[in-house]
Amino acid sequence: MSGGKNCYPESDVLINKYNIREKELLEKFEIQKVFAKLLGLDVKPTRIAYTYDVEHMVNIHKYLFGDIYEWAGTFRKENLYKSERVLSGGSAEYADYHEIEKRLKKLLQEYADIDWMKTTKKGEAVSDFLLELWSIHPFREGNTRTCITFLWHYLKGKGVDFQVALLRNNPMYVRDSLVMANYDQKEYLKRIISDALQGETQESEYSMNEEQSGEQYEIAKADYEAFREKYSIKKD
Repeated sequence: MSGGKNCYPESDVLINKYNIREKELLEKFEIQKVFAKLLGLDVKPTRIAYTYDVEHMVNIHKYLFGDIYEWAGTFRKENLYKSERVLSGGSAEYADYHEIEKRLKKLLQEYADIDWMKTTKKGEAVSDFLLELWSIHPFREGNTRTCITFLWHYLKGKGVDFQVALLRNNPMYVRDSLVMANYDQKEYLKRIISDALQGETQESEYSMNEEQSGEQYEIAKADYEAFREKYSIKKD
């Protein structure tokens, strides 16, 4: 997304506590800061209380990004357009910013009574939960990382083992699969979620890979191209 209320005037650089005005430098700095925060939460998950509500989600975002942005832990106050490669630069549809809190409360309430340890088709249920959470897109920056971390922390509190490193180490695949799932092509999202739940793939340590190369998961080229052809949003 270019510009917006959280950016410096006439810029697409997010206003930050370090007054970094170069977008690429800020992105690299953010990766390093959030990487350290994620490791800290992995070591001590109880840094954030297991409340399973909107406050839980907000506290995850504030914990991850609070060292960088004053507005961390607050919902976005404008609608978003975020370029997606799987949509040829178009944007997925996110919740209107006026509806964020209401939709989050409704979603979390819908899943509040699920016994995650006993539910059938757990991979499908967790995939749908993450997709709905991600599609609301509560935050201006760091939405995907916050949703994935919240999902891991939420499930951990419910006694469910979830290999979050699989998702963290395959960020481009996860993002593309979320966009595709938003258009009812859910098999790729379900695949990595099911693997993370079943422990079929040995969990690797979370690696900070800025180039996003060497990802373990890949969307089939034919499916990728067919999706882009069908759903790409044509710009004026």
